[in-house]
Amino acid sequence: MRKLNILFRSVRAYDWWDYKLAGILAVAYATSMLSDTPLYQVAPDFIFLLVALAIGAIYVSVINDITDIQEDLAIGKRNHMARISPKYRWLIPGLCLTAGGVFSYVLWPDKLSLVLYLSAWVAFSLYSIPPFRFKSRGVLGVLADASGAHLFPTLFVVSRISVVTDQSIAMVWFASVGIWAFTFGLRGILWHQFMDRANDIQTNTTTLASKVDVHRFRRMVALIMTIELTALMIMLVYISEPVLFFLFPVYFVLVGIRFKKYNQLPISIIAPQDRPWQMMMLDFYQCFLPMGLLVSAVRVQPWAWVVLVIHIMLFHKIIFIVVRDFSTVFRWGYSKFLLAIKGMIYP
Repeated sequence: MRKLNILFRSVRAYDWWDYKLAGILAVAYATSMLSDTPLYQVAPDFIFLLVALAIGAIYVSVINDITDIQEDLAIGKRNHMARISPKYRWLIPGLCLTAGGVFSYVLWPDKLSLVLYLSAWVAFSLYSIPPFRFKSRGVLGVLADASGAHLFPTLFVVSRISVVTDQSIAMVWFASVGIWAFTFGLRGILWHQFMDRANDIQTNTTTLASKVDVHRFRRMVALIMTIELTALMIMLVYISEPVLFFLFPVYFVLVGIRFKKYNQLPISIIAPQDRPWQMMMLDFYQCFLPMGLLVSAVRVQPWAWVVLVIHIMLFHKIIFIVVRDFSTVFRWGYSKFLLAIKGMIYP
């Protein structure tokens, strides 16, 4: 277990496993449920997509750390790749590229899925690797990260699942998913850049966040959030699973619980420096959306519970956190109930 934790830290899996892959898989589940193919028959393809995307995420994490070594050392920031001998640093990206080539071969002749899959690799290579290094080129870095981390991978799963379930790609679904994924990706990279803004200014790394006025940028934050939520609503209407419309307000109850109990301020992008905060909609995408879809499938499809169980095993951490936070309300209610009973017995 200790070696597994070291490996996860080295490839920064804790930064992307729940945060990115759970929501992308939710889109895969939803796309499958738009067809007549039972979920359990598509389960091997879900695993294929998960592994293919994880290999890409490892590649992204490692090359980003390798190309950031000098900047991180200048500000005293920990970088796992700095502890590896230079002649071995590119071994992991090389292995990832080899594995990515294998997955690409399997995808052929599904041309659209192949192009979308490879586009994610290209976008992140342009983001990190000199002489391109879009990370230091303002808006280009934001666009490359949002596309590589969310837009292309999410559209890739829509395309691939459509092929394996023998359905044509619905343009309303494809477009709304793309807009949602891209705007969510924009929020993710902008949040990261604003968190690192002071360090980037210190090292003269010209990210978009290091060049803009924080207060004036809040209007753009509101616009990005509005577009993302609008696209999400179109997606939910298109899916037409009633449980998701029930879980949407339930998620905001969770937001209220965390605000009340942990003083976590809900944010869209820019996090405060002086208090705890929570990223809006993140838990809905990570937990409520995939779990809601799978529970809906279990009600009407045989063996869909197998996919549900596998998903819970793979993403148990975020599910546990959500259940834990909700349980605080029940514990509070139970304690109030006991106090009321005690008051009745011992007035």
